[in-house]
Amino acid sequence: MSLSKKLSLVLAGLSIVPFIAVAQMSSGIEDNSLADLEARLSDERTLFNVTVDEAPDDDLLELGRLVAMGGAENGGSGMACITCHGAAGAGEGSGAFPRLTGLPGWYSYKQLNDYASGARPNEIMSGVAQRLTDREREAVSAYYAAMRAPHIPSIGEVDQALLQWGGQLAAVGSAERGIPACVNCHGAQGTGNPPSVPYLAGQYADYMVYQLELWKDGVRDNDAMNVMSAIAEKMSSEDMRAVSEYYARVANPLTEPE
Repeated sequence: MSLSKKLSLVLAGLSIVPFIAVAQMSSGIEDNSLADLEARLSDERTLFNVTVDEAPDDDLLELGRLVAMGGAENGGSGMACITCHGAAGAGEGSGAFPRLTGLPGWYSYKQLNDYASGARPNEIMSGVAQRLTDREREAVSAYYAAMRAPHIPSIGEVDQALLQWGGQLAAVGSAERGIPACVNCHGAQGTGNPPSVPYLAGQYADYMVYQLELWKDGVRDNDAMNVMSAIAEKMSSEDMRAVSEYYARVANPLTEPE
């Protein structure tokens, strides 16, 4: 069955999705054609490296787009990623729905596996991930890795001193507090380090603060060698807010539309 026919069937079953989600979905599809996605298959962000035997191809992208729209084998409209994260993976700034566009494919795939196993507990995502097949997790991860969406700058007034402190933590950390610089792992511009390290630049501040709190509290504990947990334990609430607000205002050139 062609991609267009598959999409038509899925769209027909999405009548209960709110209008705004459908609008986001349409916009994302138009801005990221299948040809655009296929051209990014060799990008290091879409590759899974040694974790998955076969390199992503256009069939995987088609399946990923289908899954994102609620067409998973055990899915339905309630499993549509676009409802919360948008067609292009832009998410929204409440703190609950992060930006997925351009995240390394392996990183997103690992998070889905961790949601499914309970290693990363989440009331909504655990149920979704458990119903996806392994191939579907690979597919939707590769699909969003290949997507591009405009950076949405954070809105609202933030104290400049707080932003400066956030920038300092990002660039050099705090030797006195034992907090390493974020750039050590997440890259000089906060654009991430595929396949395992996500970007921070352009991610929503409230989401990043929430994740740091989960690591500090021991609720989230699925990072390699407990690096993030150890870092978050040394951070104050002000530190978390500062570095998150800073990175939320940094445009990510690797996820911007071409």
